[in-house]
Amino acid sequence: MNRKIGAVLYHIALAALGAAVGAASGAVCGVFGAGLNAIVPFARGNFDTLVWFLPLAGGVTAVMFRLWGNKKQGMSYVLRSARGEGSVPLRNVAFQFVGTWSAHLFCASVGREGAAMQIGAAVGGGAGNLFSRPLSRLGGKDAARVLTVAGMAAGFSALFMTPLAAFCFALEVTFAGKVGFRAVLPSLTAAFAGFFVSGLIGTRAHTYVLPEIPVFDWLLVAKSAGLGVLFGLCGLFFSFALRAMRALFARAAKNSVLRAAAGGVLLACLLFLAYNGRYSGLGADLVDAAFGGEQVYAWDWAVKILFTAATLGAGFIGGEVTTMFAAGSLLGAALSDAFSVPPELAVCLGYAAVFASSTGTLIAPVLIGGEIFGFEAAPYLIAACLFSYVFSFGFSVYGRKSFLGKPLPPLVLRGKKKRFPYTPMKKLY
Repeated sequence: MNRKIGAVLYHIALAALGAAVGAASGAVCGVFGAGLNAIVPFARGNFDTLVWFLPLAGGVTAVMFRLWGNKKQGMSYVLRSARGEGSVPLRNVAFQFVGTWSAHLFCASVGREGAAMQIGAAVGGGAGNLFSRPLSRLGGKDAARVLTVAGMAAGFSALFMTPLAAFCFALEVTFAGKVGFRAVLPSLTAAFAGFFVSGLIGTRAHTYVLPEIPVFDWLLVAKSAGLGVLFGLCGLFFSFALRAMRALFARAAKNSVLRAAAGGVLLACLLFLAYNGRYSGLGADLVDAAFGGEQVYAWDWAVKILFTAATLGAGFIGGEVTTMFAAGSLLGAALSDAFSVPPELAVCLGYAAVFASSTGTLIAPVLIGGEIFGFEAAPYLIAACLFSYVFSFGFSVYGRKSFLGKPLPPLVLRGKKKRFPYTPMKKLY
């Protein structure tokens, strides 16, 4: 077969497989999201009783991973798989359902996107392994890696119903040379297929309508950039808090089951004492409160971050992104008066910009801000996300990396190589 024709057919096949992976991931993540939508309000309504079962949920999750997980779980493992360092097993789909649903049923302070992206990565990686041999006959390589990235895009899109942001986010966090370019088309088809199928199941985007804002105002752009600096430092705090909590719990208890159960006891007590569960769950209610002008305390954003970092550090699963949205929204609401920025716009900027700094991405946060709040705020979103990204100083909850997803070289001081104080992703899990 002609080499050029083979390359064209290979990319067409990848695009078609990306759509299939997106449809499958959208169906699974649609069911996953529907379950969460039922569990979260039930847990909120019965918080006083259910929160005390949190140690049981943590212990069961730890036992499950210890017996069958084989350490092939967590977003760091998914990112390594997208770079060719292993593959995400399909059994992780069941793990994410059990672990994330139980965490939310018993009021843990975790997100949900990590589970959705791992579900998508498992489906995509499985499809890539299945079709790798036929695709290799067309001269193609790395089908499993490419479709893992596509699955991640589909999972994010299916859960948040933001296909453009999901497409860019999957590429930004996994970009690695030529494989990143091969993943563009299948990730795009996967994101929109996941969006479409999940919508058929009944998933709806949780959007907000901004009041009328100036089309373009240089002063407001400057204020948005100033807010972006603080949002960047917030994301930096999130990254270090997550690393510190993981190290603290790992040092306190070597046994993962004991660690999760004991951590669950501590977290249940703290959640019960902290405004009777104000910081439990996804944090979507806190975003609603911030956008709706309800009571927001100046420390809400930091407490929510610390609860999520401690919960994940103890061994629970779910994700961090929804907490990033909540923390950013709360911080934006708290800073709106000081910067003389409309509170709804400040919430919008914080929602997107803390996501940018916490994940080390730039384009996806702007797009998710536009898809959730409307693209009328685009000039201000770009300014806030750009400065937030810069002031995260290359750190993220997924490890320290450059814009292209590759680890940064060690810092050289006085002729000696000294590494920045961070833990490589492979050592966190």
